[in-house]
Amino acid sequence: MPPPFAALLVRLDAAYGEASHFTRLKARLLTGFVGLILLWVPFNALKVAWLQPPYVAWRLAFNFVVFVAACLGLRWVMRGRLAWAGNGLVLAIIVPTHLLVLFAPEFLEPVSTGFQLLLADMIFLLLAIAFASRAVAVAVLSVVVVTLGSFYFRTLGVDPVPGSLRAAADTLVREGTLALVFIFCLGLTLAWMIEAANVRSEQALTETRAMNENLGRLVEERTRALAVATDQAQASARSKGEFLANMSHEIRTPLNGIIAASDLIRRRSDLPPDAVEQVRIVSESGDLLLRLIGDILDWSKIEAGQLELERHVFELAPVLADTVSLLGPRASASGVALNYSIDPDVPLYVRTDSHRVRQILLNLTSNAVKFTPAGGSVALSVSLVAGSGAGETPRVRFAVADTGNGMDAETQARIFERFTQADSSTTRRYGGTGLGLAISSNLVRLLGGRLEVESAVGRGSVFSFTVPLPSAAPESVPTAVPSPVASQLGLSVFVAEDNAVNRSLIGAQLRQLGCRCTLAHDGEEALEKLAAGPLPDVILMDCHMPRLDGWEATRRLRRWSEDADPHRRAVAGLPIIALTAAALADERKRCQDAGMNDFLAKPLRLAELERALAGISRKAA
Repeated sequence: MPPPFAALLVRLDAAYGEASHFTRLKARLLTGFVGLILLWVPFNALKVAWLQPPYVAWRLAFNFVVFVAACLGLRWVMRGRLAWAGNGLVLAIIVPTHLLVLFAPEFLEPVSTGFQLLLADMIFLLLAIAFASRAVAVAVLSVVVVTLGSFYFRTLGVDPVPGSLRAAADTLVREGTLALVFIFCLGLTLAWMIEAANVRSEQALTETRAMNENLGRLVEERTRALAVATDQAQASARSKGEFLANMSHEIRTPLNGIIAASDLIRRRSDLPPDAVEQVRIVSESGDLLLRLIGDILDWSKIEAGQLELERHVFELAPVLADTVSLLGPRASASGVALNYSIDPDVPLYVRTDSHRVRQILLNLTSNAVKFTPAGGSVALSVSLVAGSGAGETPRVRFAVADTGNGMDAETQARIFERFTQADSSTTRRYGGTGLGLAISSNLVRLLGGRLEVESAVGRGSVFSFTVPLPSAAPESVPTAVPSPVASQLGLSVFVAEDNAVNRSLIGAQLRQLGCRCTLAHDGEEALEKLAAGPLPDVILMDCHMPRLDGWEATRRLRRWSEDADPHRRAVAGLPIIALTAAALADERKRCQDAGMNDFLAKPLRLAELERALAGISRKAA
């Protein structure tokens, strides 16, 4: 669009910005019509001056009046006075034209003049209907009718017009007047319909705007409510995580004393048989409590979406052998035959999370042994799924089949729900939280498969899952062979532990491993003793301690590497093994970030402590 017209439209929109769309459109149309008049009048005046028709002065005066009216109309339109512009323009055109007809002394061609007047009046009426008010439009119709009647009686009725011209003259007045009245009524009707539609449209637009504003308020309110709910949910999740971490630490701390003490006592050779059995019960009860805590922590991480897999290369067969070996004594004590088999087509080394695979198999196999009566059997099998061709990721099926009591269809439908067991008596008879299968099902899903069950009452059950296991080349990682527990490591170990029971037990475990130990109650005391005392071989650092925790103590020790004191620089390079009862995934990363070299979770078993210190002993040698 040319810049002048664009600027004109901008001014119009500014003048009628608050008006309805119909009014803005009407203003634009009237502006265009006025523009056409302003272009037509000069050309018409030049034509009159050139051709010199009769009544030249009257014609030029009429053109001048119309031009002035058009200029005024344009000014009024641009100032937002649309009604003034429409009424003024219509009256400025109608009044001079019909005054000329009423007071002209004579007409050279009266019939031709009559037809011209009729056509002009049709245009004038349409112009009045479109742009003038209803009162002005009615006035225009009255002027038109009076002028036509006067023209007939003064000119056409008096002048002898013979033959067909008489009929034409009479028709012109009678039918022409009726036609003008009909056109006027039709135009008013159309204008009323348009205005009614415009009013309804404006009402609908107003209602829509109100609805949009109301919807906007509702969306804003819901958004605020959702934000508040999200903040509350996040705060609840954080509180839940902190609660679980604290509870894990608080429960594992005394549990460490129970399991570590029973572990030490069971290794004594001077216990009578009944005492050995009692210690075994204490130890197994501690292990059961530890597994329950692990189940609860795993489920909380699954619910929060924070459980991540740690994929690495490992050999699959030893995982199965370890599972059967761990559960073998329980199966033998229950009179249940336990065995495993692995298809030779299954890849020897695979890449996935071996800890989670082991956790699933231990859970399924432990359940099978627990719910199979004496004389029954449990079989763990691994096979390659048909269709795993060359170039495709092998899909491996794990299955645990038992000859136990089995389940009906209703029990199978809900067995993978959390806190669910076969019936209410199961918890009383066998124990457990009812989380094991729910956790296993979610772990299988994370591995890319689905845990399924096939069972019938009295015929046993088969729990199976199929997951993709990419084959991989073995990684050349040196295998640390732990020394016997009775071996003498001969290490000097510095222990920072705030709990008196744990300090006593760790000291006893270290003495059984042939190690000397120095004890500190918290991080502050540990720094003081390490700075002043003899240099140990390794530091066991508890993470949760008063005054100064293990993470900050480790960071300060590592900063001693830039100290001028050579003893402090030597301490800064010592291996530090974290001791923590939290046992969460982010706990290990926090320890690594603080500068710790290894990680031991409480309850601290003697074999695990021996394996961690064995590497230090070999390096020292």
